[in-house]
Amino acid sequence: MAGLSLDYQAVLASLDLPVDAVVIGAALLKAFGDRYATEHEASALHEFEQSGATYLFDFASSADLPQEDRTVAAWALSPATVAQRDSSYQRGFPLAPHAYEAPVDRGHVIPHLSGGEFGPNIFRQDRALNRGWSEEGKRYRALEREAAAMPGTLYVAHLIYTDDSAHPSEVETGVLRGSTLHVERFCNRPGSG
Repeated sequence: MAGLSLDYQAVLASLDLPVDAVVIGAALLKAFGDRYATEHEASALHEFEQSGATYLFDFASSADLPQEDRTVAAWALSPATVAQRDSSYQRGFPLAPHAYEAPVDRGHVIPHLSGGEFGPNIFRQDRALNRGWSEEGKRYRALEREAAAMPGTLYVAHLIYTDDSAHPSEVETGVLRGSTLHVERFCNRPGSG
């Protein structure tokens, strides 16, 4: 697996001190958008907020592009309280199985415990990663729990695509620890080469 998609520390170093989580989230979303637009020249990026999270979404169908609409990145500050999960909605979200891939779940870009909800927050996620069953999954879940444990913690996620589908090949997630952003990259399509 390749290194991180961005020089995260350079993004932080370009910002004025003191470090502000909201400013960091906005700067990261811009950096993700710049990177994505370079790699996917025909994109229709839109930034919007939903339930306290800010998303970067490629609304490809609005520009008649051959790829699926998909979330590129998101960030949020973990809330003090989280609404109860709407399990009936999540069960109803379409998730077509593919015979060639490992089992998948309806993963959350921003974890439910950090305020993430549905729609653009849902993506096709490797089941072992999402549930913490693999070594990578244990680290992935630990970052989610770390962000949720302290309200106001910046949580950021970046979905990385290698084809025109809305199924990311890799996921980067990170949390702000004081003035340091800790980011890890995870394989989301094991066995895809």
